[in-house]
Amino acid sequence: MILRKQCLLLLLAATVAGSALAGETIYMSVLSSRKHAWGKNDFPVIGLFVSTDTGRSWAHRGWREYIRMFYTEAGPDGVLWSACGNGVLRSKDDGATWRVTTGSEVTEVLRLSVDRRDARRIAAATAYGPILSVDGGDRWRFIDQGLPTRFTGDIIVDRSQGALLVATEKGIFKRAATGTRWRPTTMTKDTRTIVQHSTEPRIFYAGTEEDGVWRSDDGGQTWKAHNVGLAHKTVYALATAPGVSGAVYAATFGGGIYRSDDGGKSWHQKSKGLTVLDCHAVQVLPSNPTTVLAGTLNGGLFISTDAGETWVFNGQADAQVWGLCVRN
Repeated sequence: MILRKQCLLLLLAATVAGSALAGETIYMSVLSSRKHAWGKNDFPVIGLFVSTDTGRSWAHRGWREYIRMFYTEAGPDGVLWSACGNGVLRSKDDGATWRVTTGSEVTEVLRLSVDRRDARRIAAATAYGPILSVDGGDRWRFIDQGLPTRFTGDIIVDRSQGALLVATEKGIFKRAATGTRWRPTTMTKDTRTIVQHSTEPRIFYAGTEEDGVWRSDDGGQTWKAHNVGLAHKTVYALATAPGVSGAVYAATFGGGIYRSDDGGKSWHQKSKGLTVLDCHAVQVLPSNPTTVLAGTLNGGLFISTDAGETWVFNGQADAQVWGLCVRN
């Protein structure tokens, strides 16, 4: 009887764990690879790859041709959106088929963000200015009024207020949810990435080209540098760990991954096992915040199961893993 109860408890635990993992999907956008061969369709090494088992296996989705895929994100309705060299792509069947939703005037889409409150509202950052759709991608328009420069590297929709924040070479600008113009914030550094805290929506982090990590505690209006211990100040990506107070990860150029345990006040390099230290993407798994993925430039994907203390190679050798995102 005792053995039977133990077996039932183990089966129940495995079922619960499996159900949790089954609801978590990782999207990896591979921009390019040294192993890519033109016209090779049997085993593509670029584009979108999807994992539903915490990165143990990956399946290719979407176009097999070279389309320069930078980043993919799932909306709250399950629709997939990809920022690509040829525009904004949309898939309503989990990546089986895709449609280019933008016109020929939109190219070099580097990042996008879906409104968590309204899945039909999508903002995208392009090399020629930010664009916005409010009807699920059927129509797009440029929204660059108030910006001093057209190049935008990242954009984010505030999930609590609906405001937009955009990263430019002149700093970060903010646009109210119902506004028509961008307004400057106190961030004036060349900014590469913006992330919103996973559980505290008023907190934002920004990674810059040469000035490290900055933090805002008031919804992205005022910013302060948080760089103690951060020896490599070109920051391509940032991620917070859900449920782990103060944990923030920074993907840097030349220094691999850094981790902060106090909300960015101090940083420690966590790159043991990384064979390439130019990291362009980092993602923490909500189902297990000690599992972290790091995408490198020409070194593929690495994974850590101990909060970044050690890393092992996961796949995509010689590839540029440009973007990582999780849907749960």
